[in-house]
Amino acid sequence: MNQFELLVCCVENYSHIKNVASNKVAHSFGQKGIFELLLEGYEAYCNMDEGFFIGMIDGYMENTTDAQQSEYNKHKQRQAVLPKVLKQIAKEKNMTKIETIKSFYASKTGEAFANDSTGYYNKTPEELVELYNQEMI
Repeated sequence: MNQFELLVCCVENYSHIKNVASNKVAHSFGQKGIFELLLEGYEAYCNMDEGFFIGMIDGYMENTTDAQQSEYNKHKQRQAVLPKVLKQIAKEKNMTKIETIKSFYASKTGEAFANDSTGYYNKTPEELVELYNQEMI
């Protein structure tokens, strides 16, 4: 798992388990320093499973209650496409990994991507990068 995959995995799985849109999860992770924590411990964390991350993040977020049902069930599809999107944006905009993930999820494209009902999780990385770039003009 590369660093973008790790960040996206944590955001999207936390979104699903807590029934909170991933753009809101990313915003909270940014405020609480979770992205920095994950990247600082990347070598130690990269082989851990999903349950480890959720438990660790729960401790920092002070939220141990999981949702009974989730409206965010396309998290695996988002996990498959978003690392490629973030890598391309970081390269094009010369941004750090944390700047890139925060910027994407804060954008209207990121907000739509976080919502299952929009179908943005079905878009290709190229389509998502183009939508993001158009928005940033």
